[in-house]
Amino acid sequence: MSGERWRKVAGPVGHVPTGEKNAITDVPGVRVGHAQAGSGQRSGVTVVAPPFLPTPAATATVNGVGELTAKLEIEERGVMETPVYLCGSHAIGTVLQAAISASGRGPEHIVLPVVGECDDGEMADSRTVTADDVETARRNLGEQVAEGSVGAGTGMTCFDFPGGIGSASRKVGDHHVGVLLLCNFGDREYLDLPGLRLDQADRKADSQGSCIAVCATDAPMTPHQLRRLALRPLLGLVRAGSYGGEGSGEIGIAFSTAAPDDSGSTPERPAAGGGIPWQQMNPYLVAGWEAGWEAVYNCLLAARPAERLDGSMQDRFPVERVRAAASRAIAAPDGENG
Repeated sequence: MSGERWRKVAGPVGHVPTGEKNAITDVPGVRVGHAQAGSGQRSGVTVVAPPFLPTPAATATVNGVGELTAKLEIEERGVMETPVYLCGSHAIGTVLQAAISASGRGPEHIVLPVVGECDDGEMADSRTVTADDVETARRNLGEQVAEGSVGAGTGMTCFDFPGGIGSASRKVGDHHVGVLLLCNFGDREYLDLPGLRLDQADRKADSQGSCIAVCATDAPMTPHQLRRLALRPLLGLVRAGSYGGEGSGEIGIAFSTAAPDDSGSTPERPAAGGGIPWQQMNPYLVAGWEAGWEAVYNCLLAARPAERLDGSMQDRFPVERVRAAASRAIAAPDGENG
């Protein structure tokens, strides 16, 4: 990550402390890789890899007009067998096939890769994404998380500004909760900014957009608990201004990197099937919500305008207006921060 992030411009989001990098890779062992399409189109691939596979996992949906492959298997078995791959909608078949090859499985050992998509068709032809692009993203896996118009986020739109990748994290005791978003949603007039209201964009995005939310934790959660956690970053989108438009797909996946026998249960307060006692879940749910909320803002700040396929340009996010409004809000006496 380079350049300013949201906290530098507008101050903290929420109350829970962040991890060291304030990114999904604060969860030990989690790595992220990006690649733009080798064709030069504004499309690409992002990979989020846990430290081991299969990994306990679960999914959640706010609005289901979108795709996350292997969702049914994850719901049935409570595990994911591949990293999470993200891409433009029309690249999903190519990325899935490349993920099968990357898994090393032969025809006698079936694997169902996890691939999530958002529609970047206003900016690019994602059919040009190739297996080589997927392999490049895998080679780029590391602990630093580039944000904005990178990887799968290269051609995305968020609140009628450039969108793409955003990430954030929170600490809960000895554990971390990290979120990575593929942001491609929102109407500008509903974007919730500190002390600043924006007018409707002169040009609205052609599609209703979508968002794939990837949430990782090193807390020892059961699949049922991970399903609850997977929903919280999607609720963070609402806090930023999403209403889950009719044609939008808000889909979340959460996974745990904890060792299978690393249970937080006690005889006095057991959790059904192991995992964290349900009385202790709230701090993790808040962490997922806050990290999702902040990741939207980090995405908006990092993304850069580009030319659409029709030759028009995206609007630039008004960072200096946000900075000034946040400064006024901080300086105002209590009760005058409207």
